Amino acid sequence: MEIWYQLLNALGFVLRFFHDVTAGLLGGYAWIAAIILLTVAVRLVMMPLAVRQFHSMQAMQKLRPQQKKIQQRYKTDRGMMRTDPEKYRAQRQKQQEEVMALYKEHNVNPASSCLPLIAQMPIFIALFSVLRSKTVIPELVEAPFPIDATLQAPASQAGIVAIALLVLMGITTFIQQKQMMGRNAAMADDQQMQQQKMMLYIMPVFLTVLGFQLPVGVLVYWVTTNLWQMGQQWYMLRQMDRAEQQAKAAKKAGRAADPRGTKSPTSRPAASSGGKKPKSEDSAGPTNSASKGEGRNGHRPGGPRKISK
Repeated sequence: MEIWYQLLNALGFVLRFFHDVTAGLLGGYAWIAAIILLTVAVRLVMMPLAVRQFHSMQAMQKLRPQQKKIQQRYKTDRGMMRTDPEKYRAQRQKQQEEVMALYKEHNVNPASSCLPLIAQMPIFIALFSVLRSKTVIPELVEAPFPIDATLQAPASQAGIVAIALLVLMGITTFIQQKQMMGRNAAMADDQQMQQQKMMLYIMPVFLTVLGFQLPVGVLVYWVTTNLWQMGQQWYMLRQMDRAEQQAKAAKKAGRAADPRGTKSPTSRPAASSGGKKPKSEDSAGPTNSASKGEGRNGHRPGGPRKISK
């Protein structure tokens, strides 16, 4: 518990610092700016994890064709799950084992994509505790939020601005999930795609309903995190698409440069003539001209030659 209280006090210190920096410009609303700046600071600290996540996604993308082959080799569907559940479980287990062996062989860790989410959860819970506490930052009890509300008030009691913030939280959650779903579609089988589609619509609704009871300050943190994550994912996915295009262009250029790739299978090699043009059968050389008027027996058409005495 001592570590937890230290985390709360450290978070309170950072919030107070950002408040003091912006208080001259924003007055009482500086606490909102402090939460936004805290979110940006947390995301910057976690940037190495985001870079690691990016490299992990790139590595998994390169292994996608091999993963698809494994999925086809041990293909399963809902019909098999109903008619032969034992075979279904065996196929799924074998598929997962070979996929994990593939990841291990190429030193790829799929859990790296979850590291930023796991790392920010303690910050999220600590901020929730700070906003609910009356001792860490006593000023937060009266910190204003437009219109006629405080940062500690639940969204359901904070007015129209808090409701708009809550709706924005649901929309941004949907968008960032949609971004990742488009990237993971080629690597997922039918069952996984159906689960992802369900989560795509259920999760934003669930979080929006849950957000009605959260302090408004937590919603500010959540929306800022979603906006940052959307921009970060857009940049990362754009870089991945660019790397894909460059790899395809390099592969295509390699094929074009390979002589075996451009050689026609029906073409015949030209006969070597030492650089000289081969003579035609009808060419008028001295030998040909002498034999042109001769018949098959070597005599001229006019008859046998007379021998002079």
